[in-house]
Amino acid sequence: MARIVEPKRHILNSRELFAAKTDENLRRVATGGLREFPDCLRLANAAVLIFTMKPVRFFALFLFSISLALAAADDVTLPERLFPELDRILHAAVEQSPTMLLRNLDLEISEGDLLQAQAGRYPSAGGYGRFTKARDDRQDLANPSNVDKVFYDISISQALWRWNTVTNNARMGEIRNKIVEHQYEDGYRLLAHQIRSDYLGLIVSKIVADAAKFNQGRSEDELKVAEDRFAKGTTSGGELFFVRMNLEQARLSTDRAFADFEQARRSFSRLTGQPMLNENEVPAEIPVTPGGEETPDRLVAAFLSQGEPKNLNTLVLRKQLEVESLNLEIQRKRLFPMVNFIVGVNQDEYSYTANVAAKYRVQSTYAGLSVSWSIFDGFASRGAVRGTLARKRQLEMRYRQLTENLAEGAQRQAKVVRFSLRQMRINDLLFDDRRNFLQAREDEMNRGTASEADVNFARAAFNQSRITAFNGRAGYLMQMCDLLGTVMEDPVLRNLKTLSHE
Repeated sequence: MARIVEPKRHILNSRELFAAKTDENLRRVATGGLREFPDCLRLANAAVLIFTMKPVRFFALFLFSISLALAAADDVTLPERLFPELDRILHAAVEQSPTMLLRNLDLEISEGDLLQAQAGRYPSAGGYGRFTKARDDRQDLANPSNVDKVFYDISISQALWRWNTVTNNARMGEIRNKIVEHQYEDGYRLLAHQIRSDYLGLIVSKIVADAAKFNQGRSEDELKVAEDRFAKGTTSGGELFFVRMNLEQARLSTDRAFADFEQARRSFSRLTGQPMLNENEVPAEIPVTPGGEETPDRLVAAFLSQGEPKNLNTLVLRKQLEVESLNLEIQRKRLFPMVNFIVGVNQDEYSYTANVAAKYRVQSTYAGLSVSWSIFDGFASRGAVRGTLARKRQLEMRYRQLTENLAEGAQRQAKVVRFSLRQMRINDLLFDDRRNFLQAREDEMNRGTASEADVNFARAAFNQSRITAFNGRAGYLMQMCDLLGTVMEDPVLRNLKTLSHE
């Protein structure tokens, strides 16, 4: 019996502990202590008790999760925070990038489609008319007569009862408009990610070009030494040949590196829609990036503490599900009678009485109801219902699979960030070691105990280590941006002030 009672007591203690922790963290949030949460992951795991809480405590946890996510995102070091010029480029890309210009056209198309979808809520007016000059040959008159004939019909129609199909069509238009807005937002996030990556790539390309130029200079110096030795007869022609080939290879590497650097600047200009950066505008280094191992866990903890993890893809799928649900209702009402209210005026041709001298036209003003009813359409409506229902089930399966994989994907991305952080730190330590080695060689050369060749060798190793270190820093920054995009906390989305999540 004791073994049965003990787990129950343990659950109650966990609830009380979680409630106390929630209250404590709310007090810390109110006092601005969001950045001091070593136990945030444990709190997120305890969120499984969320459905056993009182509504007030549930709402408190929800606010705490949002605050925790925002605080963690603000703590992250992003490329645009290291390079203010990149931040300006990201802001300008909203209006200047060709990609976003195309996305803006998508928004315009969506707005037009929304107007069409909502048009069914409003009355429609139309009509027709005809004016003719006719020659009537009548048996009650001896001679043909020339007459003017005028008839028309002008009416206004308003949908009165259509089994909610008009409302559903309008709602579908609104949802599709929201889908385009979400896609616009995600498109900008992907564009910003590409701009960040290419900007960091420009810096690395510049360093690679400088290193290649330095290596070419070393090869030129080695060739001079080899030629002097060959002239003195202390080296063979074969050795001189290999030195010359090394120089040619170094020149090729230099030309290729500078060509790649120029092409990267051109591609970056096309991507952002701004003038091409010159060499001096590209930063010469990627600064040391402070990274905390707890930051990915805090982001994932806040992400998992939601009732249902979501990202832009799940938002779009959920909207598409709503569209198919409404479309299914519409298809099921295709064979139902539709009622409209109409009002109008018409005029018919001349009418004649028995008195041939009296002729007049008839003008009518009318109002009433019109009913249209498609009773049988060759099973077209049945096929439409089956197709719509299948699409809905397909979307439900995709939504369920995507939602189930979100948590695992976020945790996997956090692990990748931690690996990148460890690699970056290793590269930075090696870079510091090469810097110290170069400094020691320069000091030895100043004292006369080391040659210029020794210093050049140390500098070549330093350049290669710098490239590796900068690649590691860029990799960590981009992996962190990926994680922020996964948990929908990328601060770059704040540049889109007109759109919001729903």
